[in-house]
Amino acid sequence: MKSKKIIHLITTIERGGAEKQLLTLVREQVRSGLGVEVFYLKGTPELILEFKNCGAIVNQNLLKKSFIRQIKILKKFLNHDQIPVHAHLPKSELIASLACRKGRFIFSRHNSEAFWPRAPKLLSNILSRFVANRAESGICISDAVGDFLTHRGELNKNYDLKTIHYGYEKNYQLNSQALAEINNYLIVKPGILRVGCVGRLVKQKDYPTLLRAVKQVIDSGLEVNLFILGEGEEKDNLDELTFNLGINERVRWLGRTPHVNEFLSQLDLFVLPSIYEGFGLVLLEVMQANKPILAANNSSIPEVLGVDYPGLFETSNVENLSGLIRKVFKEEGVFAKQLVSNYAKRLEFFRPEVMAGKLLSVYEKSGF
Repeated sequence: MKSKKIIHLITTIERGGAEKQLLTLVREQVRSGLGVEVFYLKGTPELILEFKNCGAIVNQNLLKKSFIRQIKILKKFLNHDQIPVHAHLPKSELIASLACRKGRFIFSRHNSEAFWPRAPKLLSNILSRFVANRAESGICISDAVGDFLTHRGELNKNYDLKTIHYGYEKNYQLNSQALAEINNYLIVKPGILRVGCVGRLVKQKDYPTLLRAVKQVIDSGLEVNLFILGEGEEKDNLDELTFNLGINERVRWLGRTPHVNEFLSQLDLFVLPSIYEGFGLVLLEVMQANKPILAANNSSIPEVLGVDYPGLFETSNVENLSGLIRKVFKEEGVFAKQLVSNYAKRLEFFRPEVMAGKLLSVYEKSGF
């Protein structure tokens, strides 16, 4: 790589999937000797210490500025030194396309979503293609994301979009104090299955299917408690559904926490009922925790777990999901062991050094 430095431009450094994955990437890039500077645009800097502790510079010059000011500030900064830029998420991509010289940035698409979800499809596609045409190269985090972008027309079908899967953070260490606090929330009587889920409380995650499946399991005479980490716009609707199903005493909404690994370590079963996922980073985190997973069979999920993974269920199929939960419960560990048996082999595909190495090849081919 000609440049000894890379700038990452991202919308926030809050604890989201794209942000946590950028942190994993930055750690690998710093370890390899690359200088890294991270610019972010808005939000609470929840990961700022983690970025700094791994050796990256965190630049706050764009924080809370207007869109036009952000473009001008970044353009002026880049004029001093032609450092290449790697942009993540739509607003950052658009700023990079207007602040960087043509061909001096690449972009990563992290979601199976429109570039501008609230805009008309034609306008979203025009903006997406404008960014792509200004960039030297484009990356998607799964084949599912790439398929979505081309089928929707966000990118030309002939665009050279490269798939580079996420990598998982190998330094799996649990905070003992946080673990004790989390464990207090998850204490249940013996014989009760602790089922958990992590994700924003939005329609994409399809929590109603999970809640209805838990209701069916309880009605069958089995003891289940459900614990959900996350916040979002659907909270009131989900509270109402939980109450109407009569399972409100069996469901705990735990809000947001930075201690996801500690939470996962205390579960008996993890369920991901999403209608779609760009990647589903939490699946790698659960696999590393060695907890059995049940997940909807769509988008990138079988890319991560494997197309033959026995814990896949039909999307939004309540009966299918409740049947698998009962199977985990009734088979006294046999099915659960089957679910986790291939995790070590799957995780080999998602080693962070593999991800960082593939990205370095893209940088080099882009002339960076």
